[in-house]
Amino acid sequence: MDSVEQTFDISAFPIRSLGAGRIVHFRGHTLELHDVAGRLGLDAGGAAKAGVVVWAGGRRCAFAVEGLVGQSVFERIDLPTLAHGRSCSGVVLDDHAEIIPILEPGAVIGAWEIGGSSFGFSGMEESALLEVANIGSSHAATALSNLLGRPVEIRHTEAMLTTIAEAADRAGAPASPSAVVDTPVAGDGGKVLLLFPEEGADRLCRLLGSSIDQELGRSTLREVGNILASSYLNAVVEMTGVALEPEPPEMTIDVLGSVFERSLGNLADVDTPTILMRSLLVVDTEDAGFSFLFIPRLAAVRGLLEALGLSPVEA
Repeated sequence: MDSVEQTFDISAFPIRSLGAGRIVHFRGHTLELHDVAGRLGLDAGGAAKAGVVVWAGGRRCAFAVEGLVGQSVFERIDLPTLAHGRSCSGVVLDDHAEIIPILEPGAVIGAWEIGGSSFGFSGMEESALLEVANIGSSHAATALSNLLGRPVEIRHTEAMLTTIAEAADRAGAPASPSAVVDTPVAGDGGKVLLLFPEEGADRLCRLLGSSIDQELGRSTLREVGNILASSYLNAVVEMTGVALEPEPPEMTIDVLGSVFERSLGNLADVDTPTILMRSLLVVDTEDAGFSFLFIPRLAAVRGLLEALGLSPVEA
């Protein structure tokens, strides 16, 4: 449901063929239409009656399904790697102890693969890049603590080497309102995105004496993002000597999927390597969770590896 924007009666909207696929025109948007049963290699057993607008692989699309059965709250159970499916890495148990797979929308449409490509990186190279991301995040947390004059604890940190498409799905709930500070890196070096859930962004603004609803609060959050991104990049520069100079940031408040679509659409294709750093920071008793998304150009990745004494990535 984090990826679901809305549902609709699929018979009420025009569907057309486009090449080997289909599209549906829905409320001013032209969406790729994916038959879920067909994507999963299943017999649908009947014509699709409902459409579901979802965010998958960093873009909005539509799923055609037989029907809708509502929503329930269950605890997710992550599967071991060897039990991963093509479109599923976790399950839930319903009230009758039936195992129900949780579909990953981006994997369903083929935007990325579960446990997919490592882009030719060796295990040592992956570990080195992820350590760079960890150190950058730690420096950013220290900068936030100095800014607020309060202790900031990194309660949870996760880093992964992935693609832009997968990172867009995993960085946060695509259908949720979010505040995003977008900091380009000079010299075509990529960018750093700071992703704040709307509640977390407002909480941070209030700690600084404003609110996200005020222009002062939004300006403050943009400056916070600038400080954190600069601290993150400075840590990488100190560690590697690779020049990474932040440019003036921009801040947007929208559903996270839309922000990704606009921000990443002109950066590179969806298969570009990305370092995703997600951290939950706690300021005293205030949860201020936000994600780092560092998207270096491939040339910058090569430079980082060379500076760390590792062989560059092959083109």
